[in-house]
Amino acid sequence: PIHSRHTHHIPPRKMQSSMRLFALAALAFIFPYNVSSFGIECLPSIQTAASHLPHDALTHFDLLSAYKQTLASHPLPTKMMTGATLAVCGDAIAQSKDRSAEYDKRRAASFAVFDMAYRALQHFSFPIIVGACHGQYLGQVDPNHVLEPSQWAAMEQTLASQLGIVPFMYYPAFFALTGAVQGLTVSGAVSRAKENFLPLMKRNLLFWLPVQFVQFGYIQEDLQIPFLSVCG
Repeated sequence: PIHSRHTHHIPPRKMQSSMRLFALAALAFIFPYNVSSFGIECLPSIQTAASHLPHDALTHFDLLSAYKQTLASHPLPTKMMTGATLAVCGDAIAQSKDRSAEYDKRRAASFAVFDMAYRALQHFSFPIIVGACHGQYLGQVDPNHVLEPSQWAAMEQTLASQLGIVPFMYYPAFFALTGAVQGLTVSGAVSRAKENFLPLMKRNLLFWLPVQFVQFGYIQEDLQIPFLSVCG
């Protein structure tokens, strides 16, 4: 493949402005209602907050409503495309840190392909995990009901995902698919997996255990996979 030798960098001020707008839109997307489960009250109304934004920002909220409608009408392809788009964006940010290197299109494509496949897996596996894990196992260590049953359920669901799906399905598929798209040999892909699995798994647990607990415990079901895509 032919790579451009010219790199274009977004001005810092424009980048900061865009990130603020994205963060606010993400908050509106993730928390469309008051969140009382955390013991705190969010803004009384996201519309009230949005009324103070400029017209361009309000346009983003209209797009957000359209996205939610599309998510309701076509959940699986919307989740897959959301994951792929954000994966490519995240990889572009990571690649931009090395300004001396050219943009690696193969690497970006590998992340997009893998993320679409993984979001599809989550779409079908999460209902199974939620249906099987109600807090009936971990809740036994809490006879005085210090925690709510829903919190024990979220813990079980998180552990089922992070200790079941991630090491035995996520990472094997990740190293296989990304290695194939990037043109690695089988032995090269295996060596890459052996070298990186344990360090990545440690980082994975440190970040995703709390994030996925929030996902299972406090994010409404239809927004859970988009939420994970944003966090990823």
